[in-house]
Amino acid sequence: MGSTRTVLVVEDDADIRDDVAFALRRRGYKVVVAADGDAADALLGHGPPDRLVTDMMLPGRSGFQLARRVKELSDGRVPVVMVSGNGSPAHQDYALVAGIDAFLPKPFTLEALVCLVAELCPLPRPGSGSRPAAHATVRA
Repeated sequence: MGSTRTVLVVEDDADIRDDVAFALRRRGYKVVVAADGDAADALLGHGPPDRLVTDMMLPGRSGFQLARRVKELSDGRVPVVMVSGNGSPAHQDYALVAGIDAFLPKPFTLEALVCLVAELCPLPRPGSGSRPAAHATVRA
């Protein structure tokens, strides 16, 4: 999508959603947000983003259903980061087996999330450097 990478952030907690969107925008990403799985699915009807950050448990479609849809739409090219308040090893293993590229249990730092996004979907390097991510902790 040109020189800007689009990240779809799907999170039902408005504070977390806003913090994540702010941190990613500050880093240089274009961010589209949805508060539930059904709204995110409607946004996917316009085409896949360059990156998906989704909560595991959402109203409407689950994070797993969204990840599967975005992978289908992009022939598996769009990386997916899943966040969840349930960070048990079993949930993390299931997420990775289901095709999730990275799993981040809550609470997480915005820096950790932004670093995962940058690692899986780096921004093109323009002449100037990017600003560092915020150092805040997001609590579920």
